[in-house]
Amino acid sequence: MRRARVSQSPFFTDGATAEFIGHRVDDSGTGDLSPSEMIYDGANAYVRVAGRWTGFFLADPGGPRGPNDPLWPLDALFGANGDAVEAGHEAVRGVSATRYRLTVDLAQADAALPAGVSVPSGPYRSLRALPAEVWLDAAGLARRISVNSEPTAAAGAQVWSIVELWDFGVAADIAAPGPDEVLAPAEAYRLAEEESAGPDA
Repeated sequence: MRRARVSQSPFFTDGATAEFIGHRVDDSGTGDLSPSEMIYDGANAYVRVAGRWTGFFLADPGGPRGPNDPLWPLDALFGANGDAVEAGHEAVRGVSATRYRLTVDLAQADAALPAGVSVPSGPYRSLRALPAEVWLDAAGLARRISVNSEPTAAAGAQVWSIVELWDFGVAADIAAPGPDEVLAPAEAYRLAEEESAGPDA
């Protein structure tokens, strides 16, 4: 199963999800980025809006995860180059781990994964050596993975995709919404706005 269910404050870095941000800008212009329930199902991403599911640019769930998927760094790690260097020891959620710095080759990751991997925008050459870090515990399990998902950003404005993993071996049952449960984004937000305005609006 290639699904993840999360509560997250959405922060998107590509134009494909700009519409989502546009629906959540408040009067101050800062945007309502309160945590939302989301389900990532392969290449698809669904967001809960006022008790209803909607999604943007839904595709074949068998396709590659997008860079906004919380498990994308795990997919990117399949392209790890042979340049890892130890960078110290830290605890991740109370578990001792060794931190390594390395680069990942997204072309190599794409070849290693049956569904492939989505890539952020940037020169092809930069996608062959994205900076990354991984924290491995004593058993070799990845407790935290961090990948630079904006290779063209300035040094002071870099975006890193970070995932932490725990409770290994615990069964998870995540069901993606069915086609009859998913509203078009415009409809979902229209209904949400009507409900928040109340009957006297």
